[in-house]
Amino acid sequence: MHTKAIVAREPTTHPTWGIEEVDIGSPANDEVLVKITATGICHTDILLSSIPTGNPLGIAYPKILGHEGAGIVQATGKNVTSVAVGDQVLLSYYSCSSCAQCQADKPMYCAQFHVENYVGRKGPTVCKASGEETWARFFGQSSFGEYSLVAETSVVKVTGLLESEKELSLFAPLGCGFQTGMGAIKNVAKAGKDDVVLIMGMGAVGMAGLMTAKIQDCKTIIALDRFPARLRLAEEVGATHTINTAVPDFEFQQAVRDISPNGASVVLDTTGVGKLIEEAYQSLAPMGKLVHVAMPPPDYRFSLDIARLFAAGKTITGCIEGNCLPSEAIPQMIQWYRKGIFPIDKLVSYYNGEQGIISAVKLHCWFHSTYAQRLVFRGGPVVVFHD
Repeated sequence: MHTKAIVAREPTTHPTWGIEEVDIGSPANDEVLVKITATGICHTDILLSSIPTGNPLGIAYPKILGHEGAGIVQATGKNVTSVAVGDQVLLSYYSCSSCAQCQADKPMYCAQFHVENYVGRKGPTVCKASGEETWARFFGQSSFGEYSLVAETSVVKVTGLLESEKELSLFAPLGCGFQTGMGAIKNVAKAGKDDVVLIMGMGAVGMAGLMTAKIQDCKTIIALDRFPARLRLAEEVGATHTINTAVPDFEFQQAVRDISPNGASVVLDTTGVGKLIEEAYQSLAPMGKLVHVAMPPPDYRFSLDIARLFAAGKTITGCIEGNCLPSEAIPQMIQWYRKGIFPIDKLVSYYNGEQGIISAVKLHCWFHSTYAQRLVFRGGPVVVFHD
């Protein structure tokens, strides 16, 4: 099939993305051909297209990214049983279904997660102009295109859950960003009514965690960010308190303890900023939990006083995709949205394909603090391919 996709080339000082003509083959036995209606842009897309070749992760180019896709099934491989032609689907992460973790219902820790999700597979997608085979199946999907060959395990059927096909664009980010924040609070921290929850970073992941903390009836929900617009929105969707790290003479622990003298019982870090992580740990209440969902710089190390760790009963943990099973988490979030308690419509901004590229590059520059005119998204930016 002849179509178009956003192709990432070898990066220089920023991701080198462009719309290119590509040819894609027929679905393999375990694949689904999806007409992509829309796809979210995640920091992971930006970060993993900023790494030169020869890296230890195995990232190579040209590459089609995108891992928050939504669309309509056009064809299926002969072994596919979960969806049929015409089904509306949302796309999430890949899992192999056969390793010990997958068999234990923990596919987010699949033995093949790194290779299949971050690296992907080469071929049978080909860049038409150059004839180069292209790395695709990023997160099992590579949704930055008009059409995509998607692994069946990355597909979640939502036929019957939508009020209109247009909602595919709204719900596209559910497959990663919103799912991660929701699950980090609900599944990992298991936050409840007695918890003081501190969420660091008010992007899509942080906002989803915040809204989930409200759903879980947490008594105190603190939103931390450096941008006033994000903090105002956080208050709209459930924050009881906000902390602006950009104020003069900011002192992290004092700011937290002014709100909760005993500290925070749950901290969700969506920033990956080392200084914030260390301050957050010190601000934990006894038996508090620090949950990480963001990647700090590769050389970052965090020293712990183990004696104080066990004396205070604190927990530090990471999680992938909020420990969520997409087939369960996505319908749950849609149900919450219908009830008006998970208002993701306040968080999503829409762009066409070319606008999405420009916005993503600006987002990358902001992400690395090199862009003077900082671009602040409310939450998950979504690229729309088909109206």
